[in-house]
Amino acid sequence: MKKDIRKEKLEKGKIIPLTFDYVFTAIFNNPENIKILENFLSCYLEMPLEKLRGKVKIVPRNLKLESKMEASKQVDLILELEDEKINIELSNRVNVGIINRNIVYACGIHSRNLKYGEKDYNNIGRTIQINLNHYHTNQKLKETYYLRNEEGRILSKKFRIDFLDMVIGKKMCYTGSENNLAKWCVAFTAETEEEFLRAVGEIMMEEEAREKLIDEVNKYSNDEEVFALYSAYTRQELEYNTFMADAKEKGIKKGLKKGLKQGLKQGIQQGIQQGIEQGIQQGIEKGIEQGKQERNIEIARNMLDNHYTIDEVCEILKITREQIETLSQMDT
Repeated sequence: MKKDIRKEKLEKGKIIPLTFDYVFTAIFNNPENIKILENFLSCYLEMPLEKLRGKVKIVPRNLKLESKMEASKQVDLILELEDEKINIELSNRVNVGIINRNIVYACGIHSRNLKYGEKDYNNIGRTIQINLNHYHTNQKLKETYYLRNEEGRILSKKFRIDFLDMVIGKKMCYTGSENNLAKWCVAFTAETEEEFLRAVGEIMMEEEAREKLIDEVNKYSNDEEVFALYSAYTRQELEYNTFMADAKEKGIKKGLKKGLKQGLKQGIQQGIQQGIEQGIQQGIEKGIEQGKQERNIEIARNMLDNHYTIDEVCEILKITREQIETLSQMDT
């Protein structure tokens, strides 16, 4: 008998964190929650709330891309603030590919920031991409990047990419920091009701926005369908992390063997070192890619058997409808 996970619920005192993609986009892409966005941006951009009031607008996420494969990809959140575009991306994994993808998103948004009919590129609006990173990569809470030359001179301030390290923000709060942005980091990453309510209660924000944020998190944390998505996601993350560790260990062993063989043939120390490094990298990449594909096929099949829709499977596994439909044909 198949287990109906849709009837399960979160453990008492637990919530679905805002770092879960579905909950993040459901809350922050909702025009009815614009006050939450205004309060967050006021803190992040260090701008008085009065200057933001009524000027923040959520715009459609779909980018005008050419192929069906590319069209299935979406940015997390795009906002308009007068003549500026603000793109917010939530990332839960350390992955160079994700960083490169987000840069492409930012470039695509910036390329359309010139107003219709305008020909003077001096008047192009500014684009800011804010990466909310749920992993530790930075040396400080917030880092800003521009296009620069070798000496560090900024080419243009019209295109800016930020990284907010929410792990650092959380640690700052645990050491007694009064940094308001760090408190937002705790609110984003909290997995218990107690931690979330404490963080939201300490953030300097409007009471209406505070109550709305609490209501929205409670709503989605008590939604059985959202919990089903979250359960599948967390299982996938656990399996992914376990597999990554195994694949890395196997890849290193295989890579060392291949690298030593290649290095010894070269007969010099430099060749040995290069061969080892190349073998390790190839072994890890091949093992990870093959295992990930097999695991996604297994997970997708189980989800379809448990009555998930194709759209839900695509959302969780980050694959296209074409891939799911191909999988369904294989099963028949």
